[in-house]
Amino acid sequence: MKLFFAADLHAAETTFRKFTNAGKFYKADLVLFGGDFTGKMVVPIVQKSGVYTCRYYGSTVKVKNPKELPDLERNLRDAGFYPYLVTEDELNSLTESDAERIIKEKQVEVLQQWIAMADERFHAAGIPCILIPGSVDDYYLDEIISGGSFVQNGDGKIIEAGGFEILSVGGGKQSVFKYPRELGEEELAEKIHQLASQVKDMNRCIFNIHIPPHDTDLDQGTMYDDELKPILDGDSLATGPVGSKAVREAIEKYQPLLSLHGNVHESRGVTTLGRTVCINAGTDYDQGLLRGALVDISDEGKVSYTLTAG
Repeated sequence: MKLFFAADLHAAETTFRKFTNAGKFYKADLVLFGGDFTGKMVVPIVQKSGVYTCRYYGSTVKVKNPKELPDLERNLRDAGFYPYLVTEDELNSLTESDAERIIKEKQVEVLQQWIAMADERFHAAGIPCILIPGSVDDYYLDEIISGGSFVQNGDGKIIEAGGFEILSVGGGKQSVFKYPRELGEEELAEKIHQLASQVKDMNRCIFNIHIPPHDTDLDQGTMYDDELKPILDGDSLATGPVGSKAVREAIEKYQPLLSLHGNVHESRGVTTLGRTVCINAGTDYDQGLLRGALVDISDEGKVSYTLTAG
C-alpha cells in the first residue's frame, strides 16, 4: 500500500488545494491528514477615502483600485490569513466579542469550503482520505470535519483502510499557547490506550496522532515563556522537545507499524522507536508549498518513505 500524509495547513488556500490533489498525483492508495486546518489570524483590509490598507508580515499594503482586492485577498488566504474587508469606522467600533465572532465565522466559512472540495476531489479520484483536527481546530468545527460524505473524520476512531487499521487522535498537549483543543498528558494517554486496546493487529496498525512523541527528532521546537515570547539561548532562539510523553510511551508500548505526526512545524524528520517508523512531515504552508510524506508498505510489512515537497 502507498499512502500520502500531510498536516498543519493552517488555512493556506493554495497549499490545501495541492493536498486535495496529492493522492492522485502521487498515485496513493490512502491519504491521511494530521490536523490543524484553521488559521490563527484575521487580517483587516481597511477602507478609507477609496483606499484599502492592510498590514501583515510587518508590511503595509495599499490598494486604490477595487478590482485589485481579489488579488490581495488571495495573497492573504495563501499565507494562511483570513481577510476581512471593513471601513475604518467599523474597525474602530469592534469589540473583543466581535473579534471572536468574526474569526469563528471565517474559520467555519473556509473549512466548509475545504471539506466540500476534499470530498469532491477524493471521491472523484477514488482515494480514501482520513482527516483529524489539530490543536488549533476548535471543537465547534467537529461537525464540519465530520460532514463529508467521502472523506472521514478519524479522530477518536479506528478506521480500516487498505487492509490496515488507522488509529487517529487529534488535538495537542497543554502548552503556553492554550490552543482550544489541548489535552493533558493523562487524558491523551487514556484516549490512545482505549483505542489501542481495540486494535486487532499492531503489525498492520498506523497511528495518526497530531502531537509528536517527546524528545525525538520530530518535536524539536522553539521554546516560549508564559508571555509567549521566544526564549533566547545566547544570540539564538532556544529549542527543545515540545512533544508528548504520553504519545511516546504509547508508541513504545504498542509498537504500531507506522506513526504519523505534525504540530511542530520546523521539526520535519523521521525516527524510529523500537520497530515503529515515526514521521513528522513538517510544513511551509504559508509559502504555498505542500510538505508531506509518501510511505510505501510492502505486503510483508516493510516500510519505506520519501519526504516530499511541491
